[in-house]
Amino acid sequence: MVEALVELLELRLEGEGLVGGRIIAPPRLAMKPGLYLLAHCLSIAETLPTPLFPSMINDDEILLAPPLPAAWLPGAELSIRGPLGKGFHLPATTRRIALAALDTHPYRILPLLAPALAAGLEIALFTPLIPPGLPPEVEVLSLNSLPDAPAWADYMALDVPWAVLPQLRSRLGVAHDRPLGCQAEALVMAPMPCGGLADCGVCALKTRQGWKFTCKDGPVFDIESLDI
Repeated sequence: MVEALVELLELRLEGEGLVGGRIIAPPRLAMKPGLYLLAHCLSIAETLPTPLFPSMINDDEILLAPPLPAAWLPGAELSIRGPLGKGFHLPATTRRIALAALDTHPYRILPLLAPALAAGLEIALFTPLIPPGLPPEVEVLSLNSLPDAPAWADYMALDVPWAVLPQLRSRLGVAHDRPLGCQAEALVMAPMPCGGLADCGVCALKTRQGWKFTCKDGPVFDIESLDI
């Protein structure tokens, strides 16, 4: 766990009006795909912190996935805490990986591209929004093709807003009482104001093992563990 002050070096227009950012990674900040930071901007009055997810992770810098608060400006000083939560686990045996963003942008799952490309995996990205600068090895497909993914992929990583969870199995073309056909994890986007400090319950999510907190038991969950 790292607590640090960092500068928001720039804002980045990521397409379709989405604004991300860039920070220098503090020492020992071991960010992984699916983990997040909690951040306060010190130059403005903020009631709650903002969860920040990476869209790209380098040794010395992190690109922040959109959206960022509209009041944040380049040069702002951010107080950050993290990394927090549990992230994605790309199995070593994976040969084909499917990434999907359901009714949201794909930037929070893009950090999986680097390990997938390094391992020489076949990669399919199912998304309503195509990020600029995607590597040519990534095949971009419509969400209409998503029901084909479980039979093709060895592993799936999805970004799923909380409100979309009840539709997830139908969107994947899999009945409630049937297995998905491949290992799959979902980053569940929910309000996470306390970052696991207070067990406030705002982000509580029902799983087959009972209620879990998205902020610390997630935000990435095995899809088969979800009560959907």
